[in-house]
Amino acid sequence: MQRGEANPAATQQASTSSEISPREQAILELFRSLGEDDQREIQDAAAEKKRLTAIEQRLEELAAAVADIKRPA
Repeated sequence: MQRGEANPAATQQASTSSEISPREQAILELFRSLGEDDQREIQDAAAEKKRLTAIEQRLEELAAAVADIKRPA
């Protein structure tokens, strides 16, 4: 992909979606203005954030389960 070139499927989905918020539109415009390496860095950071959020959620669930087990009957 060249600088500023978007994924055609993603572009069509975004352009046909009436539910894109102004914030999402601003982020998309900024993202598209970046080079491929910078876009990849942002994508990797977002994927890492999503992974960490899922791990944190699972940790909370496990902590609650352990707390339930430790409660006296």
